[in-house]
Amino acid sequence: MDLLIFQNIIIAMVIGFSIGLQREMNILYANRRKDFGGARTFSMIGLIGYLSALLSVYIPFFTLMATLFFGTLLIVVHKVNSTPEENGITTELSAFVTFLIGVLLAFETTILCIFVTIAVLIVLNSKDKIQQFEKVIEKKDLSAAIIFLMMTFVILPILPDKPIDPWGYFNPYTIWMMVVLVAGISFFGYICVRILGVKHGIGLEGFFGGLVSSTAVTLSLGRQGKENPSLSKNIAIGISLACSLMLIRVFFELYVVNPELAKMILIPIVVATLIGYTFLGYLYFTTKNDPIAQKITFKNPFKLSEALMLGAFFGVVIALITFANDTFGNSGVYVISFISGVADVDAVVLSLASFAKSGISSTIVLNGTILAILSNSLVKFAIVAILGNRETAIYVGSYLFITIFSFITTYRGMVL
Repeated sequence: MDLLIFQNIIIAMVIGFSIGLQREMNILYANRRKDFGGARTFSMIGLIGYLSALLSVYIPFFTLMATLFFGTLLIVVHKVNSTPEENGITTELSAFVTFLIGVLLAFETTILCIFVTIAVLIVLNSKDKIQQFEKVIEKKDLSAAIIFLMMTFVILPILPDKPIDPWGYFNPYTIWMMVVLVAGISFFGYICVRILGVKHGIGLEGFFGGLVSSTAVTLSLGRQGKENPSLSKNIAIGISLACSLMLIRVFFELYVVNPELAKMILIPIVVATLIGYTFLGYLYFTTKNDPIAQKITFKNPFKLSEALMLGAFFGVVIALITFANDTFGNSGVYVISFISGVADVDAVVLSLASFAKSGISSTIVLNGTILAILSNSLVKFAIVAILGNRETAIYVGSYLFITIFSFITTYRGMVL
């Protein structure tokens, strides 16, 4: 007899035992009454599933009949055991999945079955996190997630992937892909901020807030600099961490659109980020750990109106860069990159990266990217200098100077 059968029998029982043990421990720690099955019962369920698949070779439709019988049995068990206080079906569904994994083991690789088991265990063991998530996330956030799925999987595929204007400036597919990418990054940060809140401190708030909008973080914390002059270092750390996401976002955006360009600036970004974080580490260990009341307000990045405005802005930037390149050459691209970077680095980076595939040299693209980063950094420093206090402005300015200087120096050293 094939040794693989004996191996799979053991694996089916171990899989069932693991899922059953999780259910038993969940009941124990939740101080709930005993459910219908535990580790031993689930190990038998996994074995039955595997054996039913083997028997289907000798008895036609045996697996189908066993599945229907077992499913009916679980429905009866649920009806018998459920009460008004406890009427969930998680354990019954877990048992049914265990049975199906046992069946799957007879037809697919062991790795796939183990992967499914691990995924099931992660979901079963994440109840507390999911409940915490439900308390934080609002209905509007769920609506935003649905809009994101619509933007990505409904609207994007049907858009024409070619210019629709006589000058070849506006490619709807490319523009909307940029919207999805940038809004997706921002939405991830938005959800992180909603979950983390302010209880983990200004550092994480600034870091994840930078994924949503480093400008919003800079404006909000910059104002608090005047109100809390004794906490200037804390505020500077939060703003600088938000600004640190700019280089990371630039790399990620370039990698998605044009991986070759991303590889060219990977080392400069790593060097600049490490040097900048070293400086922030010094500030952290020499500052007070007093809490700061934060009231940073972020817009949901997946409001349809916001997405349309973002798409329009990308379209304008693309058109301006194309026009500048055709009319004025490299110098025109640099001017537009610097001016556009004042408002948004993402639009410039993605626009330039998309043009790199159609003729603009990688040197022009990366130089334009650097100019956009430089102009955006100057704007953030100006915000802190105007709204905040002098000490905060010095710390933030020092961080921006150190990171941007090391980034440009490393890049120029590699190019030359």
